[in-house]
Amino acid sequence: MSSFDQQVHDELHHELLDEFGKEETEPWVGERLARVMGRLNAVRTDCLPLIAHCLAIPAFNAFTTPGPHVYIARLLLERLPNDDSTAFVLGHEVAHHDLGHMALHRGWTELLPKGVVGTIAAALYRNLSHEMYGPTRETQADQYAVELCLDAGYDGVTCLHAFDILEAGALDRGDVDSVFGPENLLDPTDPEHGGKAYAVQRWIWAHAHRYLPLRERHEIARSYYERRVVERGASGGGGS
Repeated sequence: MSSFDQQVHDELHHELLDEFGKEETEPWVGERLARVMGRLNAVRTDCLPLIAHCLAIPAFNAFTTPGPHVYIARLLLERLPNDDSTAFVLGHEVAHHDLGHMALHRGWTELLPKGVVGTIAAALYRNLSHEMYGPTRETQADQYAVELCLDAGYDGVTCLHAFDILEAGALDRGDVDSVFGPENLLDPTDPEHGGKAYAVQRWIWAHAHRYLPLRERHEIARSYYERRVVERGASGGGGS
């Protein structure tokens, strides 16, 4: 990261906290984030420790930046019932760092006015950060989060409950597509359902939206978790 990039990311971080960081004044928020990130950082090998922050943003998501910070919206954090589900959400953002996905952000600072970030740029970044990754990298991040949570001693099934929370939040907003995919492909009585045309349309939709539907991500992550539990058990690695 160039010195200019570092300066912009530092400014972005301070702008986010100045504008949206008042939630961190509540003791339970800071305590949970520090507790969970401490456990996740402890099992990451040769990686820069990351710090989690809670933001009062009108969103139901989490995101990260090339700096050593991950961010979670208060609206989401307060719906996550325990450390395990929180660990999965934060672990997904950690994965973008550890898997090298942050390299996709190189050069974006050239689009900003020199020497200033501002709340508009901060809001733009948090809204568009995951648009850079695409469905393949998002799935990789889900699977890495599963591994990280298991290594940290969290219960895998409880961790994946985070998907139920994310789905409920999306449906509360009427965002059916983000949960199930394109509405015209949801009818199981459609004779084309499950066919090649269906698969092609679903692929086009996922790559146009830059993510898989939450229900599909959940199924992939759960299958991965179940496979890893079996593999860890066979190798004596344990896992819950």
